[in-house]
Amino acid sequence: MKVLMIHGIGQEGSTQKELLEKWTESLHKVSPGLLANAETRMAYYGTTLANWANGDTAVGMGTGATDVNIGDADEIAFLTSALQEAAEVQNLTDADIASAEQDAAEVVAMDSMTGRFLVGLVRALEKISPLKGSLLLRVVKQGHTYLSSPGAGTAVDNLVRPYLKESPQVVITHSLGTVVAFKLLREIQKSGTDIEIPLLITMGSPLGLEAFKKKLGPPRFKPASVKRWLNFYDPSDFVSLGKALHREFATGIEDDGTVDNFTDNAHGIIGYLPHQGVVQALKTVL
Repeated sequence: MKVLMIHGIGQEGSTQKELLEKWTESLHKVSPGLLANAETRMAYYGTTLANWANGDTAVGMGTGATDVNIGDADEIAFLTSALQEAAEVQNLTDADIASAEQDAAEVVAMDSMTGRFLVGLVRALEKISPLKGSLLLRVVKQGHTYLSSPGAGTAVDNLVRPYLKESPQVVITHSLGTVVAFKLLREIQKSGTDIEIPLLITMGSPLGLEAFKKKLGPPRFKPASVKRWLNFYDPSDFVSLGKALHREFATGIEDDGTVDNFTDNAHGIIGYLPHQGVVQALKTVL
């Protein structure tokens, strides 16, 4: 059986080989030899998307710096929507956001009121959980680039699509990789291409966020090529926001929110892969 892995954001500093080894080692630590008889591959798009995602204005937000084009109304609206949704989940008030925005006023010089508000959202989230506000911003930023820039979307899709068209195979995805996989599987189904995916695993997926649902547009469904779709999330993961995809996105998805991701931001891949649900599902199909 073939096993295809599709990574998330921030992997431009790693090679395809390094990521494949990292994912495989994470699984083999808890289940030695699990993938020994499988043909494993990593669909790598990290450098390509990172190059496209560079914005016009470097804005320091939270504990990191993310390039945000404050002159792009669509980008700002997409980012703000996702971060506002996170703020609502965390029960942040308008006063909390306004206070954080004021705290950042001397650090981040912005003429744009919407840009300042976005900074306030990130900083307010950072006060609750350091690292997570800027993590969500980076995921959403690259997600917007992938879904909105024809050049970026085409470049990434052209890298990943050939892997997805091989069949049958198990597909394991993380973070923004879940978005890339769904978008392409929907496209492949529409084209009439016949593929077989006995198991699709999504981890830390932003597919349930309103900004992503709106940008992807309908239909939102479990692709016919996918026999079983398992979605794993840590309730404290700021990227998934603890959202069960069968309720927020599409029926036919089996959700598991029992993950206790041990990484600092509760989103890292090495905190998802060792989960007993992931390992058992792979054991069953392999």
